[in-house]
Amino acid sequence: MKKGSNLLNRDHFKKDRARDSQQEIEAAALSARPDLKHPQVVLSLLEADQVVAEKQRTRFGRRPLSFRVRLMLWGLRVYVIIMLVIVAISVFRAVRGGG
Repeated sequence: MKKGSNLLNRDHFKKDRARDSQQEIEAAALSARPDLKHPQVVLSLLEADQVVAEKQRTRFGRRPLSFRVRLMLWGLRVYVIIMLVIVAISVFRAVRGGG
C-alpha cells in the first residue's frame, strides 16, 4: 500500500511543481520588470508576428568543418557508391542466374 501512496505523492508533487513554475512565469510576465533571462517569459511577452520574425531571422547556417571531417565525409560517400555498385552487380548476376 505504501508504493501506491508514494506514486500518488510523486504525481501530486510534479503537478504542484509544474503549477508553481507556470505561476512564476505568469507573475514575471505581468510584473513591471519581468525576468528576461527566462525564455518562456520573453516568448509570453512577444506578439505572434514578432515570434515568427525572430525565428526566421535566427537561422543556423552551415558549420565550418575541419579538413579531417571533410575528408572522412568524402571517404564515406565514395564507400557508399562502391557498395552500391557491388550490390547492383550481385543483384544483376543473381537475376541472370549466373554463378
